[in-house]
Amino acid sequence: MPDTVDTDSDEEEEEEFDTDDLPPPPSVPLRKQRASVSAEAFGEWNQRVLFEPPVYPKSPDQREELLEVTSRSFLFTSLEQKDLQVVIDAMKGPLILEPGHRVIQEGDSGDALYVVTDGSMDCVKLIDGVELVVKTCFKGDLFGELALLYGCPRAASVQCRENAVLWELDRATFNNIVMEGVQRKRGQCLAVLEKVPLFAELTRGELENIIDALKIERHPAGSVIIRQGEVGEHFFIVYEGQVLATKVCESGAPPQMMVHEAGDYFGELALLHDAPRAASVVANTEPEACLLSMDRATFKRLMGSLQGFLENQCDRYG
Repeated sequence: MPDTVDTDSDEEEEEEFDTDDLPPPPSVPLRKQRASVSAEAFGEWNQRVLFEPPVYPKSPDQREELLEVTSRSFLFTSLEQKDLQVVIDAMKGPLILEPGHRVIQEGDSGDALYVVTDGSMDCVKLIDGVELVVKTCFKGDLFGELALLYGCPRAASVQCRENAVLWELDRATFNNIVMEGVQRKRGQCLAVLEKVPLFAELTRGELENIIDALKIERHPAGSVIIRQGEVGEHFFIVYEGQVLATKVCESGAPPQMMVHEAGDYFGELALLHDAPRAASVVANTEPEACLLSMDRATFKRLMGSLQGFLENQCDRYG
């Protein structure tokens, strides 16, 4: 079995794999830029033909589970409902894997992405002649999409850590149904993040790394997003709408309240200081607030260079 490595110290090339917890590139004066999101070119020499996506039968429970997973993924949030149903129809599975089974080999061309609906998968990379685990994907995660987005070789191998269930989406369906929406959604998200002071000093490539790691969450008005005193596992950026943060003071003083609107962020204090949540936050927009979220491990990896800025901004909460 591969060894485990601290993801904070891996090399630059790992930025081109998967959406969540791979290690960040080191800060160096000259860095290789990630290729732009790829798109098929069509013309006289390459005629577009009518695409017929595959259809694999699924039970109602399987469809519901895949719909729940894809609705949280940045890749699929730009799709209309009918297109999302086409994508779910085209997912092949369930693929039932045993420990040690390798689905993706580092360096190969990418012809599919995968959704994990049970178990876990290790992402391993050859470093100094040794395969090291650089990330683990769990139920609800997907992997393999960056090779499709950027037309690049697989940046790491992926193998089954424990008994797992996967669903596979082929490149042709991805290119014909998903790609256009992804390009549009990435452009919209980039426009939002470029206006956030927190990200003002980042390059476009660094911003794209962050976008690849974000998940979209939709919270109905009045629903609780985080509770004061609980352990914090996620960092949030308000994408659409607004949320209301309320801090109850032990001294009996009136609660402190703060509204976060599109472009604002919250939840970083618990991750920076390994402390309980300092306030409760609820969705404050009808019918819902739309957030971009990042888990703790990804926050530590991708936001490390911004820690000084975040620490200096802590006093904004009063």
